[in-house]
Amino acid sequence: MQWNRPETPTLLGIWLLLIVGAKIGFHRMPRARHFFPESAVLIVLGLFAGFTIYEMWTVDLYLHPDLFFLYLLPPIVLEAGYFMPNKAFISNITTISLFAVAGTVINIFLTSCFIFACQNFYDFNITIVDTLLFSTVISAVDPVAVLSVFEEIHVNKLLYITVFGESLLNDAVTVVLYHSFHSMVRIGQAHLIYQDYTMSMMNFFLVSGGGILVGVVFAVLAALGVKWSANVSVLQPIICITVPYMAYLCSEIVHVSGILGIVVCGICMKSYVTGSMEERADITVKYTLKTLSSCCEAVIFVFLGFSIFSKDHTWDIGFAIVTVITCFAARFLVVFILSWIANKWRMQKISLRDQTIMAFGGLRGAICFGLVLTIDGEVVPAKPIMISTTLIVIVFTVFIQGTMIKPLVSFLNVKIDSTYDKSLFESCMEHCFEDAMCGVEAIIGTHGQYYWKNKVDKWNTQFLEPALTRQDMNRGRRLVKKLTDMTTDEQRVALLHDDVVELDP
Repeated sequence: MQWNRPETPTLLGIWLLLIVGAKIGFHRMPRARHFFPESAVLIVLGLFAGFTIYEMWTVDLYLHPDLFFLYLLPPIVLEAGYFMPNKAFISNITTISLFAVAGTVINIFLTSCFIFACQNFYDFNITIVDTLLFSTVISAVDPVAVLSVFEEIHVNKLLYITVFGESLLNDAVTVVLYHSFHSMVRIGQAHLIYQDYTMSMMNFFLVSGGGILVGVVFAVLAALGVKWSANVSVLQPIICITVPYMAYLCSEIVHVSGILGIVVCGICMKSYVTGSMEERADITVKYTLKTLSSCCEAVIFVFLGFSIFSKDHTWDIGFAIVTVITCFAARFLVVFILSWIANKWRMQKISLRDQTIMAFGGLRGAICFGLVLTIDGEVVPAKPIMISTTLIVIVFTVFIQGTMIKPLVSFLNVKIDSTYDKSLFESCMEHCFEDAMCGVEAIIGTHGQYYWKNKVDKWNTQFLEPALTRQDMNRGRRLVKKLTDMTTDEQRVALLHDDVVELDP
């Protein structure tokens, strides 16, 4: 593109307006929303646009990996991390980590073994290391389509947070494993030695731990920046968006997990920056993150539609069919096995209905597409086949599984979460219950979740909040704020009711 010519930004503006128009039309059609996820509509838009461009100008459009990983992906994962329900996420962190780490690793090896075992059905030769690399690519789960359905029908909190947290951490784990396997592919299967496998295992923990550490450091910087800019509130949204992005870039520079870095930064900084920001700045941050994330997701799925008409495709029907079946079966198997393990220690069990929705919700999307484009075609000759097969897997999961999620939730009668705001009395009783359970654990001499939660809350109240926020939000202030918000809402409703009564003849 020639960025010094006005035609280039004009073309980009037209594309954005087309995407916005498609989204508006989709959300104004309740029947379409009932059956199709939004990502499917964007893929169809890209499909028609790609067909038109290809037929009229024979131009091959594709999404460059650098554009994806450096500019389009960070806003999506930052929005997911910033709006993560922290309390529910921490309460279920063990289960989420089990699905995100152990589940992803098991899924990769199951998929790889099955694809390699069925190589007689393919028209090309593939090595076990290449199958590991490809299995890592197609194991990245995209939560956008499923979560949009979950939010609309208000599924129970356990199912929502498990799918949300697992898909978010799954992307980070997948990218880390992808780089490890890609380095092994570059070495060559014939030259791999025992130390290469152990180094890959060590590299996984170092890259993951490094990303978490970078995220925590930049979360502290963001909190301090927002605290010190209290007198210049217009700068606070800039800090909340720029600092996490710098966490992502710095993580990539030092070769640790950028996704983990920006996700951890978003999760950690939210509790502290909201205590220092004015309400207008807080609203600006929320809407800016939502807008950026929505635009980036739309661009990715439209480009995915473009790519279907690429001239560089190489199709292998046998490989594609085996891959689709393997992804579907491995997801179900892993979810059921790990749910059985998790239910061994969980007080609130994961029901069979929830397990079915979790397994069915393993849609593939942006991360899959971005990773497969970065494969080195010189060391992996089957890259064109892998790209084409990845597109088939994405289209199958988005259009087939994505359209069946909502009817399946209704058919299985999955438990729905009651949507109401807690009263002030309920909030007080919840705190009393947590304190009472902490006392019970102290009496019986055990250190359970309530004991550690109490310890962390005290440490946070005594040290972190005074240092990182302009006004620490302890329990008392939170209850006062809740009472103020409830009173304000009641007064607003009363005033609106009085206005309606006065207008009635």
